[in-house]
Amino acid sequence: MLNQDELLQEVAASEHARRRRITTSEELSTSDDAFFITGGKALIREDAVFKSGLDSTQTFTAGDSIYLAAVLSKRSRDWNFTVHEPLDVIAVEGGAVREAVMKSGFLVNEMIRNCVTRIFNVPQRENATFEDRFLRHFRKVALRSLYETGAPIYRIGDAAEGLYFIEDGSVYLTTLRNAKFATLQETDFFGEASLISASNHTKNAFAETDCSLLLLTPEAVEAEVNRETALVKLVLSNILRVLELMNQLRFSHLNSTNFKGLY
Repeated sequence: MLNQDELLQEVAASEHARRRRITTSEELSTSDDAFFITGGKALIREDAVFKSGLDSTQTFTAGDSIYLAAVLSKRSRDWNFTVHEPLDVIAVEGGAVREAVMKSGFLVNEMIRNCVTRIFNVPQRENATFEDRFLRHFRKVALRSLYETGAPIYRIGDAAEGLYFIEDGSVYLTTLRNAKFATLQETDFFGEASLISASNHTKNAFAETDCSLLLLTPEAVEAEVNRETALVKLVLSNILRVLELMNQLRFSHLNSTNFKGLY
């Protein structure tokens, strides 16, 4: 759905972007820029993000971004990256990133906001406004399905079928070893990462309670995404990737425990 290389080329040509070579971690934390990596790599340790005391690391390389979530949320740059080799990046001014996202369509805007919330692991807010707009736009085209408590919605390896919106009830997500790492409530949505990346699911999703879900088809989501500017598309693609990288760090902690199941 999104071609990273094409988007990077278009964004790099804008007045708010410039190509840079980063050689020290300090260069990443002294501006309001979001960095999109085109070459090289940086590492981050799990305890720099979650204070878990574990030694696992995550590598950020070409196709990843650094401090994008911090730029979007105006948070301080507390994550300490280690630059082991020079990073070639496209640096985009934070103000331009935030303005572009603020002007984006409601569905894409909410997908980006939802990712930032999950990245920083803060409670989801009730979002009646988004629910009203979602239902007004998509009620006639979304497919409704009902799930009983404990029923699987999809499993790791399943093909992405669309964007799931929780109309009623709650859903939880688990790792390969069935470690629970997220609970989603009414007006939340999920499944967007596999949908945007056109890959199979990397998590399990189960009904935590009896629930009603609305499934928005890939074609409907793609139509919404295609209305956006190259910068917004680049942000969406990359913030989903950041969320996946942070989830992988969380998985390393969860999967290190003797987890025997949820129910």
